[in-house]
Amino acid sequence: MKIVLSSTVEQEQEIANLVSYFYNSVFPKFFTEEEIRHFQEIGVLQVNKSDFPYSGTLRAAFQVITCLQVMIVILEKKEQDASSVNSELVKQFEQNITLLNEYGIFFPFYYKHFNRIQKESSENTNMMYTQPDNEFLI
Repeated sequence: MKIVLSSTVEQEQEIANLVSYFYNSVFPKFFTEEEIRHFQEIGVLQVNKSDFPYSGTLRAAFQVITCLQVMIVILEKKEQDASSVNSELVKQFEQNITLLNEYGIFFPFYYKHFNRIQKESSENTNMMYTQPDNEFLI
């Protein structure tokens, strides 16, 4: 008999918040709105329901949260200093992608896919991915 602890509601919310952060803050820095919309359609960073190894355990939730956080930090560091490529960071990024995919969270990218940094051409760029402060003004 094996006893496992299920993930907490807060952990599941944190995973959802990190996925939202990817779509709202990270992806717009490297991809166009059309590409991001396509990512949503194909289920990037969503749990693959047919192959569901993410069991909702405390350990699995913790590892998924950690993977997402590490990947965000690496990509934000890359955005700040795109000229320096640290092979150790690339290796760590790739390991976290592998872990996410092992848990059934679809992330079909590699570090090299985040080479192009998007320049904001207007104030309305990526507005569909930002959270409104007040819904009545929209």
